[in-house]
Amino acid sequence: MKQDFYIFRHGQTDYNVEKRVQSFLDIPLNSNGITQAQALAKNLSNVQFDCIYSSTLSRALDTAKIVLGDRKVKIITDPGLRERNLGVLCGKIMNLTDAPADTPVDLTKEKIDMPAALLFNGDYAPENGESDNVFVQRVCDTITNIAKNTDANTVGIATHAGVISVFVRRFTKFNFSSMPNAEYIKLQWDGKNFSLPEPPDWLLKTQSRQK
Repeated sequence: MKQDFYIFRHGQTDYNVEKRVQSFLDIPLNSNGITQAQALAKNLSNVQFDCIYSSTLSRALDTAKIVLGDRKVKIITDPGLRERNLGVLCGKIMNLTDAPADTPVDLTKEKIDMPAALLFNGDYAPENGESDNVFVQRVCDTITNIAKNTDANTVGIATHAGVISVFVRRFTKFNFSSMPNAEYIKLQWDGKNFSLPEPPDWLLKTQSRQK
């Protein structure tokens, strides 16, 4: 029996607008983010969720509550669904550059130039943060364990762009670094693997821009 997983990103926050690193910081939805979550709720209004799992961060949890509406369905929080912990980079406005990985980064500034080769080096962990390798393993283990341990037919997961990106890259042919706020992707679990039978329009557009 195949199970449906609707994995959606939280609505907009002020940090999204300012292009600041949110990571583990608990930044709430702004007014536009609430409106976005309400639009997502409308798009998913016909989905009969058996349960919804959510990141513990309020921007994801509040999005889940809005999507759920008056359905009598439980929301289960799981810290494994949080965004990558970027430690001392949290709150910074980060400009990714093509500079070599060993280029010094001045963390005393609000706006920092961060070599992409460093940030996405699998073993690099910012002070008080986690490496990309650890993050990817955490995300894949968390969602796979949810799938293996639920008997629900239709599951919602409220989480973050980075989480969705690494998970989709692991289980499908698609590759993207981000996604719009309050969008979703529907995956199917067959008991062993996830698949993406119907890629959403926003994902197909990202692939077209990359060509």
